Amino acid sequence: METQSKLHIGHMVKSVFDKSGLSVAEFARRIHCTRPNVYAIFERNDIGVEQLLKISVVLNHNFFDDVVDQSGMKSKMQPKQIVVNLNNIDAQLIDKIIEVLRDSSLLSE
Repeated sequence: METQSKLHIGHMVKSVFDKSGLSVAEFARRIHCTRPNVYAIFERNDIGVEQLLKISVVLNHNFFDDVVDQSGMKSKMQPKQIVVNLNNIDAQLIDKIIEVLRDSSLLSE
């Protein structure tokens, strides 16, 4: 797959880790692994979801968004669409629908 050649999750983790101020030993302790495993993570091209979630929490960085952004998937994803047939609906119900959509951030002003 072409997108995998540009994605290297280990390098992405290393880049964020380098800015974190954590030592390798402290980072290893927080993600429940050994120091050699941390160095191995930095060189890996793939990481399990559970481990990436732990790393994301410890480094306070959403690597899942990074993967989507760098993979080109974001441009292929469609925004949420809600279709509401307003025929035969009274004005109060329309106002309530608009209120719910605004509260859920699905409707922009």
